[in-house]
Amino acid sequence: VTPVGPVSPVGPVSPVTPVGPVSPVGPVSPVTPVGPVSPVGPVGPVSPVGPVGPVSPVGPVLPVGPVSPVTPVGP
Repeated sequence: VTPVGPVSPVGPVSPVTPVGPVSPVGPVSPVTPVGPVSPVGPVGPVSPVGPVGPVSPVGPVLPVGPVSPVTPVGP
């Protein structure tokens, strides 16, 4: 009968891995600059002159007044 060999000893306990350092906070993103102001658009065209109004009608002819009497010649 083959005799039983000796029991192997228990190996050493593995060491605990230490916690790594905390990562630093990244830099703040730069502020986007404001774009330029849009230029003012061109002035629109001048409105055309309106049409000429109608000609006023000629008024009625006034009647001729009475003839003054002739003054008699004095003496």
